[in-house]
Order: sequence, then structure tokens, then C-alpha cells
Amino acid sequence: MWGLTLRHGWGCPKNEKQGFSWLRRAAQAAVGDLEKARIDVKTSPIKGELVLAIYEVGQCFFQGWGVKKDQKMGVSYFEVAANLGDMDAQQELAFCLANGRGCKKDRKAAAKWYREAVKQGVSDVGLAWIYKEKFQ
Repeated sequence: MWGLTLRHGWGCPKNEKQGFSWLRRAAQAAVGDLEKARIDVKTSPIKGELVLAIYEVGQCFFQGWGVKKDQKMGVSYFEVAANLGDMDAQQELAFCLANGRGCKKDRKAAAKWYREAVKQGVSDVGLAWIYKEKFQ
């Protein structure tokens, strides 16, 4: 959370570079904790911290916040967080796939990720196309 606070300047001077550094450290620490405990990430209480950090590091790369903009790298972080069940990452990944941002355009894969996010409560307003047979 400190990394997000710094990145956005919430109650402190904005420092995107330092924010990115803290977010990356948070992701590495969560992975380290999982490895030490040899815990399955999908059932661990550490999952929330890990997924948030991975998703936010992806946002930093995708937007160029505190690090050189690299949308391809951002998409790879979104994919990891999406596979861990994060609905925000699933939406971001779907958007990138639907529009070819940071990756090759793939509407079928985009529809799959939008559907995964919808299963978790994300609104599907404007996404009727994801239910068409050709995108199943």
C-alpha cells in the first residue's frame, strides 16, 4: 500500500519511481514468503497481497509509472495476476487482448477473460459480444 501511496501522492509527495520500487519489493516478498512456507498460492492468505502487488507492478509497466513504459511487460504481469484470480487483472488483460495493446489482438481470449471477471461480479454492461458463440 505504501507503494501505491507514493505512486499516486496520497497524503505525501508523489514519487512514481519510489512507488514502483516498493510495489516490486512487495511482490518479491510475497513470492518469497510463499516459497519459504511451501504454500499453494491459490489457498494462501498471502494471495491477496501477492496478486495486488503483481497487478500494480503490471500497471506501472503498462502506464510508465516510475519505470520505462513497457506495455508488453505490463500485459505479462496482468496475465499472472489474472491466472491467480484477480478480477481487475482479468479485465485489464481482456482489454489489452481485445484492443491489441501490449500484445497481439485476440478477441476470443479477451472474451474468456472478460467472462472470468464477470463471474466475480464485474459488470458486463457493453460486453454482450463476449457471449457470442464465436467467442466461446
